Amino acid sequence: MLGLGLFLFGLGIILVIVAPIGKKKNNRCSAQTQGVLREIRERYDSNGRLPSVKVYSYYVSGIEYQLKSTAINPNASRVGDQCPIWYDPKNPKNALEYRYNPNKLFNILLIIGIVLLLSPIVLAVISAGLQN
Repeated sequence: MLGLGLFLFGLGIILVIVAPIGKKKNNRCSAQTQGVLREIRERYDSNGRLPSVKVYSYYVSGIEYQLKSTAINPNASRVGDQCPIWYDPKNPKNALEYRYNPNKLFNILLIIGIVLLLSPIVLAVISAGLQN
């Protein structure tokens, strides 16, 4: 029970840290341009296949940029597919291949993270009750 509690607590910490960072990047990347999926790189380790790295190219003010991502993009699944790319107007090399519904996903992740942070307390109460 202690191991599960520590695992859930650690996962909660990660979500509480990652959600605001993702939300901030999602908000910064407010301009949109057209991109093209140029390459899909398969990756493997000793345990098998890892998520593919997708390489997108896009232009802002005549300058070509590349975006590498392991995220699943519902708009581009094959090399050559065109898709919207969201970028930071102040720093176009910062980009996203998919912009999430404004902050909804990040708010959900934050709530899940907080719940997971509290889960060791719940597990301790349950464990104490089972011992009595």
